[in-house]
Amino acid sequence: MENTQVISAQDKVEKFSKITLWALIGVSILVMALFLLVGYDTPYEENPKFVDPQLTDLLIIWTYALIILTAIATVGAVIYGFVSGGNKSKNEDIGMASKAGLIAWGTCVASVVIGLIVGISNKSEVLLINGKDWNIPSDIIMTDMSMIAILVLTIVTVIATVFSMVTNKK
Repeated sequence: MENTQVISAQDKVEKFSKITLWALIGVSILVMALFLLVGYDTPYEENPKFVDPQLTDLLIIWTYALIILTAIATVGAVIYGFVSGGNKSKNEDIGMASKAGLIAWGTCVASVVIGLIVGISNKSEVLLINGKDWNIPSDIIMTDMSMIAILVLTIVTVIATVFSMVTNKK
């Protein structure tokens, strides 16, 4: 009897997780579409050669919201794991969560290191921000490092999500 209740609780958590994931993906696609389709080609007032997307603030606010939601979900998952006593199923590999954590942190560190190397190699470049030259080497290195890390982590996240969806048979 207890086992059936645990399975139904796990099913509820999994169903809620899937609905939340798809809702966040849908809102993210909507925000990105609005950003790219509504006022994206508006010329920048000080230098008309550049564009000044009108919904940049929306994109930034959505990004902050996703970061906050991720932090809340992470803390909630840890609390839920402690309260529920963790997954004690003999059929599943308990070490998989720790392996996934190591892979995630390893990918994050590797992407930052790759970005740092690229940033250091490009330190002689000049950034053009809103039509003005920006030639502070540390800022250029940090910008390159952040952009490369974001690109690598986004690609890895998309691959992991697709792999997870394809291999999940439920």
